[in-house]
Amino acid sequence: MCGEPCADQKCIICLTEDEQRDIVDFIMQRRLDEIDLSSSDLSDRLITLSCGHLFTVETLDGHCKMSEFYEVDPATGSFLSTKAPPVNYQTPPTCPTCRGSITALRYGRITKRATLDILEQNVASTMSRALDACAPELAVITSDLDALKEKAEKVPVGVPEELDSDEDAAARPDVHSFALLSGPLPVDALDTKGMHNFHGMSNDEAKAWNNVVRPVLQIYRRIVGIACTRGAHVKAYEGARSTLYREAFQSIATGPSDANSPADAPAISQPENVALQMVDRLIGQPPPKADVRFQVEAYFMSLEVRALLAQLAQARVEALGKAEAILEAEAHRARWEAFVTFLYEACGTDAKKAQKLARDSRATRQAARAALFGLRFDFELFRWRTMCERGELVRRKELEAASRNALSIKVKRYKIEMFKTYQELQRDYKRERPSKTMDDLKSEQRWLDENCGTKVDAWQKECNALEEFIMKDGFYEPLSLQERQEIVKAFEFCKQESSSCRSTVAYRPSPPAHRGHFYNCENGHTFVITEVRPLTSIVVVYV
Repeated sequence: MCGEPCADQKCIICLTEDEQRDIVDFIMQRRLDEIDLSSSDLSDRLITLSCGHLFTVETLDGHCKMSEFYEVDPATGSFLSTKAPPVNYQTPPTCPTCRGSITALRYGRITKRATLDILEQNVASTMSRALDACAPELAVITSDLDALKEKAEKVPVGVPEELDSDEDAAARPDVHSFALLSGPLPVDALDTKGMHNFHGMSNDEAKAWNNVVRPVLQIYRRIVGIACTRGAHVKAYEGARSTLYREAFQSIATGPSDANSPADAPAISQPENVALQMVDRLIGQPPPKADVRFQVEAYFMSLEVRALLAQLAQARVEALGKAEAILEAEAHRARWEAFVTFLYEACGTDAKKAQKLARDSRATRQAARAALFGLRFDFELFRWRTMCERGELVRRKELEAASRNALSIKVKRYKIEMFKTYQELQRDYKRERPSKTMDDLKSEQRWLDENCGTKVDAWQKECNALEEFIMKDGFYEPLSLQERQEIVKAFEFCKQESSSCRSTVAYRPSPPAHRGHFYNCENGHTFVITEVRPLTSIVVVYV
């Protein structure tokens, strides 16, 4: 076969009689001695594999599924051009006789795709195990949250002279400084140095606080590492794509073109899109997506961890209100209030990052969950600022009827805006997942109601409770929006659906959650097939 290394090929004439009787054409069941060596028919050409077995091109083409990777002329059977490969994970093709590896150059595209799929599965397996390992530790921290709050309340107040001036505070970076980073909020903004340098706490207080939240920060550091993980093959793919794009765009920009030619019109008006189309044809492979799914899940878990941290910081603020008056007490309280605000703002920023990642990978349900996280932390931020404003009015003894009405109106307006935002979320979700039948539409609405609507309803009720507290005082304990049960179940098996596919999947509460062989759905999202409880059928588990 032209193109194959001659040194690897066997001489047909020199083979033994037994070797001459080997079947080399599995389609027509022809032996080697029945092949017309003088034929010009491409399908009768022979290829010697690295294991030493010979087969016709027609046999190996069918065995390696060449028609799934190349456009074929139905009349002549010749290959016309490349086409998008199958979405499912591919296994390396092997010799039909001995199962040895196929390294023939003719099937390089198939073998390379299989190699990339192996790398994808390795990435998916590594990241899923890492997330699985975080879940039980996070569950333990969540169950001990009350004890951690008590420790946070007892953190000694920092020495006033160690506190930064207002000028230093103004020069410290805010949440917008971290919004430009590719991953979630780095742990450096939350550890001992971060509490001192970024948030203006004294060294002693920052160390004491870090001793309390150390287990939270330790697991947060690991989660951030998972969220920032990119496979080596992903970096290679992106590098190759960028290089080819620059070359394609330069070719379009400098090449001759006719403004009056309809064929050249797209290149003139939309050179970026034309260049991207050229690149996609040249690469011939879809972008890897296995790591993106786990990155988004890691983002979600990082948000839950910071919600825990915010609750501990709020307990610290409440303790400061009960403590004896100290020099610069107001400024000190303001720093801790600003820290809680920083946490919620950073969570909102990272929720948007997760949403963009999910949308870019066409994981529509992950995108909807990310949008809901954004809505959740927007409400957390609003509630926290409202409580701080009310507390300030109480300390100044200015909480009167007029100020109560003003705060109440703010809550009412926010409640309306929250509902409008949720309606936009629903519209975006349904637009990205158009339903073909009424049953599909009902199914999508049911998913929205169960996974998003119930939470929004709870937040609406929280607005009502907050408004009542503002107008009538009494006792108000904010409902924790940090869903403890969801953290415990985050990476255990529970009934849900794929982020992008309509197939119902099931999870079970038994470790490890992510095991078995990995597969790809039609949109490139990773899942595994695993067994459920006895007496149940095999189900698809999207990870």
